[in-house]
Amino acid sequence: MKYSKVQYKYYLEETVEVQTSLRPVQSAIVPGYIFLGLDGKMIIYRRYAWDGITNGVNFKSNRVPGLVHDATYQLIREGLIDLSLKDQSDKDLRDMMIAEGSWKWIAGFFYFCVSKFGNAFATKKKKVYTV
Repeated sequence: MKYSKVQYKYYLEETVEVQTSLRPVQSAIVPGYIFLGLDGKMIIYRRYAWDGITNGVNFKSNRVPGLVHDATYQLIREGLIDLSLKDQSDKDLRDMMIAEGSWKWIAGFFYFCVSKFGNAFATKKKKVYTV
């Protein structure tokens, strides 16, 4: 048997559709959870779970941007989109936060943090245990 430990703060109760500026070379799908189209449209399906803003305060203005950012990093970790899209994902986080009403300096601080320290989270592989 194989299993992994998970700890999430949030559980999506409805499907969310967001237009991103990401342009993958092919569509990326985690069946039942995430879809990212060639045009940058991301669909995150009901029942998706995520941990919110890592090492940061979760505000109303960063809830959806954090969800999209976490889903994008998951697509990178699973090898479904290229790591080169991380930088654009980080910029989308900042821009979406501002669009959601965040102060620009707060969104800029979040952007600084993910652009400098996010690589470890975008490439971190989950631990799988075997019994």
